[in-house]
Amino acid sequence: MRKLYIALKILLLALLLIIRAIDLLGVNAFLDDQKVLSGIFNVVVYLLSIELVKSFIIYLYRQRKGLKYPENDNFIFGIRNLFILLYTFGLFFLILALTKVQFTNFIFSISIVAAALAITLKEFLSDIITSMLMTFSRELEVGDVIKIGEHKGKIVHMSLNKTAILTEDDDMVFLPNTKVYLSDIVNYTKRDIKKTSISFEIGIGIIQNVEEVENLLKIAVAEYEEKIRPDSYNLRILDIKKDFLSFKFQYILYKPDPELEKSIRKKVIRALYEFINKFGDSAEKK
Repeated sequence: MRKLYIALKILLLALLLIIRAIDLLGVNAFLDDQKVLSGIFNVVVYLLSIELVKSFIIYLYRQRKGLKYPENDNFIFGIRNLFILLYTFGLFFLILALTKVQFTNFIFSISIVAAALAITLKEFLSDIITSMLMTFSRELEVGDVIKIGEHKGKIVHMSLNKTAILTEDDDMVFLPNTKVYLSDIVNYTKRDIKKTSISFEIGIGIIQNVEEVENLLKIAVAEYEEKIRPDSYNLRILDIKKDFLSFKFQYILYKPDPELEKSIRKKVIRALYEFINKFGDSAEKK
């Protein structure tokens, strides 16, 4: 269906260019007399041309990277965002053609309110420029697991003015590109060592030794042992308080996988809950 859609656009563009080139039925003289129709004709040719250029660039890139439709990455989002701006210019000139306003006259008349427009659109334009910097860089990419402020999750989309992050709680958070670009960001995917950490606290008196808890957690994640480096398990005591101990359980996956991390975290939390609950039952019986 997509190939048919592209073929129809190629056919339409070729037909329009041929009509102009051979001056079919005296169309050139007619368009020269009808400025509005001439403007519409030129804008349609322009929009079809850049649409085909965009499709061709993305097609070649998908072939080179082995990406199947509808898989996307930073470069594809960046190209789409760039061409949205080009479409906007085309529609802008179409409006000028329909209203019979000369471009020079329009620029002169709008210069009076240019300062007000610049202030009004300042943040939006800033987000657009930032989106170009982000999508064509490799610091942040679609699929990266990041933490920005209180939000931690996977980047799923990067538009002209917003970056969408799917959090660990399956909430979709949309952040302005400028805020993302200027914030301190932890990119877990870009780390040389893809270490995953799970923090928790246990009341003093519940455990006899740290090895007991470490063995408990290893057993809890035993079904995932083929995906975890066996020498990467590490249980650290972060802090000792009057009533509880703060721990951090760490491990390294052979291949980063947010869904797998979520499943392992669930197993660990449930194992800890059952362990603490059993201690409570034992204490009551005594």
